[in-house]
Amino acid sequence: MTMRQDETDVNFLDIKPADLEHAAQVLRGELEANRRAWEKTCWSIEYVKKNHAEDTVLLDALETIRHHLERRM
Repeated sequence: MTMRQDETDVNFLDIKPADLEHAAQVLRGELEANRRAWEKTCWSIEYVKKNHAEDTVLLDALETIRHHLERRM
């Protein structure tokens, strides 16, 4: 696939199928890493709730992290 710049009609971006496959692989890897981080954050929240429920600052921080990871998934 080639995109052309209207003003000069010059190729400025040339995307090859291998580039798309690599980009898709990288994206899948990032999504999987985000999912694993989200799971670990959820486990951490449960642990803190059971063992350190009085630490509201830590719980708030973990909830913020969980929220941001959910948005990235």
